Amino acid sequence: MKMHLLLWSSLLLLLCACQNEEDQAWAAAVALNSSAAIDSFLLQYPETKYSEDAEQHKESYAWYAAKQKNTVYHYKAYLATYPNSTHATEVPERLNAIPTDAVALDELTSATFIGKIDYGNRETQVLAFRFLSIEKTNGHIRFQARIQTSDISKVIDGRIDPEDYLIMFMETDEDTIMLNITDGRIYQRGNKLLLESTNVNQYWNLIKYTEG
Repeated sequence: MKMHLLLWSSLLLLLCACQNEEDQAWAAAVALNSSAAIDSFLLQYPETKYSEDAEQHKESYAWYAAKQKNTVYHYKAYLATYPNSTHATEVPERLNAIPTDAVALDELTSATFIGKIDYGNRETQVLAFRFLSIEKTNGHIRFQARIQTSDISKVIDGRIDPEDYLIMFMETDEDTIMLNITDGRIYQRGNKLLLESTNVNQYWNLIKYTEG
């Protein structure tokens, strides 16, 4: 009888210890205030009692990040990941509120951009992107640019919609080397000039490079 009581006592203590460890790990993950910390906790405790809380925290972090970035891509990415979230109805309003400050064309042509293109299964570094020429024709802005990535170097054509500064890249089937870069958006944020994808299926960004 005593042996059974000791066994049950040991199992109970072990169970309490495991629960305490999980509780402590959860508290530590929440204290770090990041989605990565929550993901790490879920890897350690895949059957956790905090699974619902974890999803709520991750959604909250994603919404905060989207608001901080305040770009088309990040709002669309949030909506694609959390289509039924409490903030889903706010996304269209947020998209419409993104500033469309005019971008000086001479600033575009005088700038060199660097960044990356994420194709999902691989990532390509953009070592240099530079507008070679920009012309206004019939309400549209057409351009030619040279892009050098870690894989290729080529000249591409494209156009910019002056209403919302949507930037489109045009490559023909005759091109021997295809870049396959999706449409994006140009942002002027103070002295920061940014080109970024608007397609949630392919992320890329190019930021004005300043030496020194």
